[in-house]
Amino acid sequence: MKILVFIEHDIIIRHFLHSHVFGKLAQQHDVVFVFPESGNKRVKSDVSLLDLGEAPVRHLSVSTGRLKIWQGLTLADMLRWRSGRHFAAMRRFHRSAAGPRAAALYSVLALPGLFQIFRAWSYRRIEAMPYRDMDALLDRERPDVLIHPSVLAGVYINDLVTASRSRNIPLVVIMNSWDNPSTKRAMTGQPDWLLVWGPQTQSHAVKFLQMPPERVICFGAAQFDLYRNPPRADRHEFCRLHDIDPAARILLYAGSSKGTDEYSHLCALDDAIDRGELGHTVVVYRPHPWGDGGKGGNRILDHNWRNVRIEQTMRGYLERVKTGSPGITMPDYRDTHDLLAAVDALVSPLSTIIIEGALHGKPVLCFLPEEDDKTSHFAFSLPLTHFDDFFAEPSFLVARGESSLVPAVRSLLDKVGDEDFGRSLRLACAHFVSRFDRPYGERLVEFVENAVRQTDTA
Repeated sequence: MKILVFIEHDIIIRHFLHSHVFGKLAQQHDVVFVFPESGNKRVKSDVSLLDLGEAPVRHLSVSTGRLKIWQGLTLADMLRWRSGRHFAAMRRFHRSAAGPRAAALYSVLALPGLFQIFRAWSYRRIEAMPYRDMDALLDRERPDVLIHPSVLAGVYINDLVTASRSRNIPLVVIMNSWDNPSTKRAMTGQPDWLLVWGPQTQSHAVKFLQMPPERVICFGAAQFDLYRNPPRADRHEFCRLHDIDPAARILLYAGSSKGTDEYSHLCALDDAIDRGELGHTVVVYRPHPWGDGGKGGNRILDHNWRNVRIEQTMRGYLERVKTGSPGITMPDYRDTHDLLAAVDALVSPLSTIIIEGALHGKPVLCFLPEEDDKTSHFAFSLPLTHFDDFFAEPSFLVARGESSLVPAVRSLLDKVGDEDFGRSLRLACAHFVSRFDRPYGERLVEFVENAVRQTDTA
C-alpha cells in the first residue's frame, strides 16, 4: 500500500516524527514523507537528519496564490457573528492578528449575504488556479491513502481535502493539539477521517467542523505515547542534577506561551518558601518551548534564586531568551517524561503540560493571573471553549489572580502523595486524552489499512 504523509511544520516534526509513531507504518507499507520545499519558514529542521528509516522524502512547493485565498476565506469565516463568548474571543483574536485594515475589510465580507458571495467567488478563483505541483506529485506517486498530521490549518490542508475528494483517495487528518478543532480550524471542507485526542475534541470536531461523528475517531495523542514507558532516570538522579534535597517536595512551574509574567510568579513562590508558607519545597522552572520565559523572561536566568532551580534541559533556551533571539526549541518528550515523573506537583498558566502532569497522576494547578494585560494572548485565550471542561473538572485545581497563587499552591502541595487523588486525575484525563493498551503506531497501521479497505469496498 502506498501512503503519502504530509508534514509542514517543525511542531508536527516534533510531535509525530520525533516520537516515531509512523515507524511501524513505514516498515509494513510504502510510505513517502512530503515536506515543503527547502527554505520554507515553517520547517527549519534539517529534514536530512530526521530518522525516517528507509522511507523516501519528497518536497512540495506551496501554492502561495491558493493559500492566500484560503486564508482570506478562513478569516472572513472566523469573523462571522456567532453567539457565545468562545466565538466572541475568536473574533477578537483574529481581528487583532489581522491588523486594523484587514480586520475592517474581512468584517464586512463576513456579513450575512456578502459572505456567501465572497465564498463562491473565492472557490471560483481557486478552481482557476490549479495546484500543478501537487497534481504532479499525486500523479507520480499514485497513493492509496493520504495522511496529514495537522493543527487543522496550514499550507496544505485545504488543498489536500480538495485533491483527495476529486481523486477518491482517502484522507486521514490527525489532530496535533487539544485546541485544534475549536480554535485553529481553517479547513473549508472535511477529510474522510479525523483522529482526535479524546471525547472532548471529538465533540468539538462535530460541533465546529461539522464532521460526521462516525468519522471522528478518539485516538490519543501521538506525542504522549511514550509516557507509557518507564522514565529513564529516577528522582534521586534528578535531584542530584538540580541540587535539590531529595526530602523536599518538588513543585514544577511550567511556563506557557501566553505571555504572562512568569518571573514575578517565580519571585512570589521563592519569597513564600523563605517565609515558611510552603514548607520544605523547591520550585523547578521549565519555560515553554516557544514562550520566551513569559513577559520579561530575559530576567529569569540571572536572578539570584534561593528556592528555584532552572530545569537543565531548557537552560540553553533561556540563554537565547536572554540574548534576545530565542526562536523555537523542540525539547525531547523523554525529557518531559523524566521531569514529570520526578516532581511532586505542577503549576502552570494555561499550558497543555497541565494535562501531561495529570496523566502522570501529579496534582496540577492552573494559575490564571487575571491582572495581566487585557489585550494579551492570555486574555484572548481564557474564554476559549477547550478550557471550559478543564475548569469544570474538580480534580484540576484553579487559582485566579496573583494573590491566590501562594494559598492555592499550599492546597496543591497538600495533595502530594494522595494516591486516590492521583487516580482521580488519571480518570479525569480520559475526557481529554483517550488511553489505550497498544502503542499508537500499531493502532495507526490497523486503522489506515481498514480505512483503505472501506474505500475500496464503497
